[in-house]
Amino acid sequence: MRIYSPALLDTNILVYYHQKLSPFHSRAKGILEIGLRREASLCICPQVLMEFYATITNPRRVTDPVTPEQGLAEVEKYFTCSWLGKIYPREETLEITIDLLKKYQVRRMEVFDLQLVATMLSNGVIHIYTFNQSDFLKYTEIQTLLP
Repeated sequence: MRIYSPALLDTNILVYYHQKLSPFHSRAKGILEIGLRREASLCICPQVLMEFYATITNPRRVTDPVTPEQGLAEVEKYFTCSWLGKIYPREETLEITIDLLKKYQVRRMEVFDLQLVATMLSNGVIHIYTFNQSDFLKYTEIQTLLP
Protein backbone atom coordinates (compact mmCIF):
# COMPACT_ATOMS: atom_id res chain seq x y z
CA MET A 1 0.00 0.00 0.00
CA ARG A 2 1.38 3.38 -0.99
CA ILE A 3 0.65 6.28 1.37
CA TYR A 4 1.19 9.62 -0.38
CA SER A 5 0.18 11.92 2.42
CA PRO A 6 2.73 12.00 5.22
CA ALA A 7 2.36 9.57 8.12
CA LEU A 8 3.85 10.28 11.51
CA LEU A 9 5.92 7.54 13.09
CA ASP A 10 4.86 6.97 16.68
CA THR A 11 7.66 6.56 19.21
CA ASN A 12 7.12 2.82 19.48
CA ILE A 13 8.10 2.33 15.82
CA LEU A 14 11.53 3.81 16.50
CA VAL A 15 11.91 1.95 19.80
CA TYR A 16 11.03 -1.45 18.31
CA TYR A 17 13.33 -0.84 15.37
CA HIS A 18 16.15 -0.02 17.77
CA GLN A 19 15.46 -3.04 20.01
CA LYS A 20 16.49 -5.87 17.71
CA LEU A 21 15.27 -8.58 20.11
CA SER A 22 11.75 -7.15 20.18
CA PRO A 23 9.10 -9.33 18.56
CA PHE A 24 7.99 -6.15 16.73
CA HIS A 25 11.46 -5.34 15.35
CA SER A 26 10.93 -6.77 11.86
CA ARG A 27 7.60 -4.98 11.42
CA ALA A 28 9.10 -1.67 12.58
CA LYS A 29 12.05 -2.23 10.25
CA GLY A 30 9.63 -2.86 7.39
CA ILE A 31 7.95 0.52 7.90
CA LEU A 32 11.27 2.35 7.93
CA GLU A 33 12.35 0.49 4.79
CA ILE A 34 9.24 1.56 2.86
CA GLY A 35 10.10 5.13 3.83
CA LEU A 36 13.68 4.68 2.70
CA ARG A 37 12.42 3.34 -0.65
CA ARG A 38 10.07 6.36 -0.83
CA GLU A 39 7.03 4.07 -1.02
CA ALA A 40 5.51 6.07 1.84
CA SER A 41 6.02 9.58 3.11
CA LEU A 42 7.05 9.31 6.76
CA CYS A 43 7.72 12.00 9.33
CA ILE A 44 8.69 12.53 12.94
CA CYS A 45 8.39 15.40 15.40
CA PRO A 46 10.45 16.59 18.39
CA GLN A 47 8.12 14.92 20.90
CA VAL A 48 8.61 11.52 19.23
CA LEU A 49 12.39 11.94 19.25
CA MET A 50 12.46 12.91 22.93
CA GLU A 51 10.15 10.04 23.92
CA PHE A 52 12.42 7.71 21.91
CA TYR A 53 15.52 9.00 23.70
CA ALA A 54 13.83 8.69 27.11
CA THR A 55 12.81 5.11 26.37
CA ILE A 56 16.02 3.72 24.88
CA THR A 57 18.15 5.17 27.70
CA ASN A 58 15.90 3.74 30.42
CA PRO A 59 16.78 0.21 31.60
CA ARG A 60 13.27 -0.10 33.10
CA ARG A 61 11.69 0.38 29.69
CA VAL A 62 13.91 -1.63 27.30
CA THR A 63 15.98 -4.78 27.51
CA ASP A 64 18.95 -3.25 25.71
CA PRO A 65 19.31 0.35 27.01
CA VAL A 66 21.95 2.70 25.65
CA THR A 67 24.10 5.41 27.18
CA PRO A 68 23.05 9.05 26.87
CA GLU A 69 25.73 9.52 24.23
CA GLN A 70 24.42 6.58 22.20
CA GLY A 71 20.86 7.84 22.63
CA LEU A 72 21.85 11.26 21.34
CA ALA A 73 23.54 9.67 18.34
CA GLU A 74 20.31 7.79 17.55
CA VAL A 75 18.25 10.99 17.83
CA GLU A 76 20.69 12.84 15.57
CA LYS A 77 20.51 10.00 13.03
CA TYR A 78 16.76 10.49 12.66
CA PHE A 79 16.97 14.28 12.81
CA THR A 80 19.46 14.43 9.94
CA CYS A 81 17.85 11.67 7.86
CA SER A 82 17.07 13.17 4.45
CA TRP A 83 14.13 10.90 3.53
CA LEU A 84 12.33 11.32 6.86
CA GLY A 85 10.20 14.45 7.10
CA LYS A 86 10.13 16.61 10.20
CA ILE A 87 7.08 18.38 11.56
CA TYR A 88 7.04 20.83 14.43
CA PRO A 89 4.46 22.34 16.75
CA ARG A 90 3.14 25.53 15.19
CA GLU A 91 1.55 28.61 16.63
CA GLU A 92 -1.92 27.04 16.29
CA THR A 93 -0.88 23.71 17.87
CA LEU A 94 -1.72 24.87 21.39
CA GLU A 95 -5.16 26.07 20.28
CA ILE A 96 -5.79 22.70 18.61
CA THR A 97 -4.55 20.96 21.78
CA ILE A 98 -7.03 22.91 23.91
CA ASP A 99 -9.88 22.14 21.49
CA LEU A 100 -8.99 18.43 21.58
CA LEU A 101 -8.79 18.50 25.38
CA LYS A 102 -12.31 19.93 25.49
CA LYS A 103 -13.59 17.35 23.02
CA TYR A 104 -11.90 14.22 24.41
CA GLN A 105 -11.31 15.08 28.08
CA VAL A 106 -8.25 12.87 28.35
CA ARG A 107 -6.51 12.17 31.63
CA ARG A 108 -2.98 11.76 32.92
CA MET A 109 -0.42 10.53 30.40
CA GLU A 110 -2.99 10.39 27.57
CA VAL A 111 -2.34 14.10 27.12
CA PHE A 112 0.95 13.30 25.37
CA ASP A 113 -0.78 11.29 22.64
CA LEU A 114 -3.29 14.12 22.30
CA GLN A 115 -0.37 16.53 21.91
CA LEU A 116 0.99 14.38 19.06
CA VAL A 117 -2.41 14.51 17.40
CA ALA A 118 -2.48 18.31 17.71
CA THR A 119 1.01 18.56 16.20
CA MET A 120 -0.09 16.30 13.37
CA LEU A 121 -3.23 18.30 12.65
CA SER A 122 -1.43 21.64 12.72
CA ASN A 123 0.86 20.23 10.02
CA GLY A 124 -1.84 18.64 7.87
CA VAL A 125 -0.83 15.08 8.82
CA ILE A 126 -3.72 12.67 9.36
CA HIS A 127 -1.99 9.25 9.46
CA ILE A 128 0.11 7.74 12.24
CA TYR A 129 1.97 4.43 12.20
CA THR A 130 1.77 2.89 15.66
CA PHE A 131 1.70 -0.44 17.42
CA ASN A 132 -0.59 1.15 20.03
CA GLN A 133 -3.61 1.82 17.87
CA SER A 134 -5.92 1.84 20.88
CA ASP A 135 -4.16 4.99 22.14
CA PHE A 136 -5.30 6.92 19.06
CA LEU A 137 -8.59 5.33 17.95
CA LYS A 138 -10.69 7.88 19.85
CA TYR A 139 -9.32 10.73 17.71
CA THR A 140 -11.65 10.82 14.72
CA GLU A 141 -9.52 13.52 13.11
CA ILE A 142 -6.72 11.05 12.28
CA GLN A 143 -6.26 7.49 11.02
CA THR A 144 -4.01 4.93 12.66
CA LEU A 145 -1.95 2.54 10.57
CA LEU A 146 -0.67 -0.71 12.01
CA PRO A 147 2.77 -1.71 10.72
